[in-house]
This record gives sequence, structure tokens and C-alpha cells, in this order.
Amino acid sequence: MRAIEKTGLKNPLTFMSYVTPVMAVVTALLSLLLDPWDQFTKNSYFNSSWHIARSCFLMLFGGTLAFFMVLTEYILVSITSAVTVTIAGVLKEAVTILVAVFYLQDEFTWLKGAGLLTIMVGVSLFNWYKYLKLQKGKLEEDEAAIALTANHAAKYVILDKMED
Repeated sequence: MRAIEKTGLKNPLTFMSYVTPVMAVVTALLSLLLDPWDQFTKNSYFNSSWHIARSCFLMLFGGTLAFFMVLTEYILVSITSAVTVTIAGVLKEAVTILVAVFYLQDEFTWLKGAGLLTIMVGVSLFNWYKYLKLQKGKLEEDEAAIALTANHAAKYVILDKMED
């Protein structure tokens, strides 16, 4: 924890200034390896100056959205927990699949169906686990309260009136 505080990585913008270049290099390398670069000149996104300007604007807009999404995630994780962000991310993926199928008329394959089912089962199981944990905590608190009231020899100390 001290190393994080010494380097200033508790500030989200400082943290992102260290992480973003690494993310960009990894993404560029994966793009060079996996994307079909031979089709670059054949697509309609870069065949005129207007299309080049529009494509660059859309990439800049998407990059800006991604930057603020990562910033928001970092702040959210620092305030809540990583599990909360994970559940939100899983739900976002489910919404993305549903929007792609219903709005963009994307084909709903068995793989997307299996992924959607896995998401729904996983989120449901997690919520059930948290509910049971909450109920167990309430039962333990109720039992402790009953035990305290049943114990007539219990002594209460009023801290305001104690003298040193």
C-alpha cells in the first residue's frame, strides 16, 4: 500500500497515465497480429478524405468514451469493491448482446445464448449468495440481541460519565 501512495497511484489520472500507454501498446500489437490488414485498402472507411475524417473522429470519440469508462471504473472500485464492478460489467455484456441481436439484427448463435445463460446464472447465484450472507448476518445479530437481553447480569458502561 505504501508503494502505491509513494508513486501517487491513488490519484486516478496519475494511475491512468501509467496504465494507458501499456494498454495502447498491447492493443496495437494484438491488432497487428490479428486484424486483416490486407483488407485495409478495400474497405469504405478510408477510401475518401471525408471517410478518413469521419473514421478518425469516431475513433477519437470511442477512445474518449473508453478513457472516461476506465476512469469511472477506477473510482468505482476505489469506493466500492471489484466485485461490484465485475457484476456491472457482466450485466453490460448481457445488454450488449441483447442490443446487438434486437437492434442491430445480429445473429443469435448458440455461443451467444450460452454466454447469456452463463451471465444470468452467475449473477443470480452471486445475488443469492449475498442474500443468504445478509440473512445469516441478520440472524446472528438477532441471536446476539436476544442473548444480551436474556442475560440479566449484563453490565452496561456509560462512557460519557467515566472519569480517568
